[in-house]
Amino acid sequence: MNQFVVRGLTLAMVLTGSALAAAQEGEPATTGDAPAATEATPPAPAPAAAAVDTKSPVVADGARFRFGVAGGVGFFTAASEAGNAKVSCTYFGTDLRFGVQVNDLLGVYAQPTLGYYSANGSGGLAAGGLLGLAVAADVTFLDRFFVGAGLGYTVYNSPAGISPLLRLGGYPIMSRSDVKARRKGLMLGVDLRFTSLDGLKTIVMPTFNVGYEAF
Repeated sequence: MNQFVVRGLTLAMVLTGSALAAAQEGEPATTGDAPAATEATPPAPAPAAAAVDTKSPVVADGARFRFGVAGGVGFFTAASEAGNAKVSCTYFGTDLRFGVQVNDLLGVYAQPTLGYYSANGSGGLAAGGLLGLAVAADVTFLDRFFVGAGLGYTVYNSPAGISPLLRLGGYPIMSRSDVKARRKGLMLGVDLRFTSLDGLKTIVMPTFNVGYEAF
């Protein structure tokens, strides 16, 4: 009887020890080190935006049609060569300009003039119409200021003569085209004519003009 009990206890102890050993072998090995953190991958940089060209296109300089119109008022004094007769005149008139603007600097054009002058006093120059035609050239600086000169012929009612012409002025209001070689704007200027007439001293006639110019 005692032998059966001893054998039973021995067998139970052996089976229990085998089960514990098998359980320990099935468990995963643990270490004290924590698993390494996965390194985050930085996001890919966004593609650079295409550069936007904000520059306006460059318009090539070149020849174009030149046109202008202006109205003006002027004055002059005429005296006989003997000096015993004198007449003072006030002038009102208009002139045109049409020709070629060779480039931004140089322009060449014809300038017809039509006007009327009133005379005060006595002398060899009666009041009446004024008709003239000149060929002139001018240079424009910084798109704003011009100086020009030319030669023409002026009829003062009846007497007439060759008239050298000087011009100077500016464009206080001016714009430039973005698509072609063209400027336009308000013109303020002074025309100065010198005319030698038979029986009279040389007439010097300044005229103050306001007008429009496309150049």
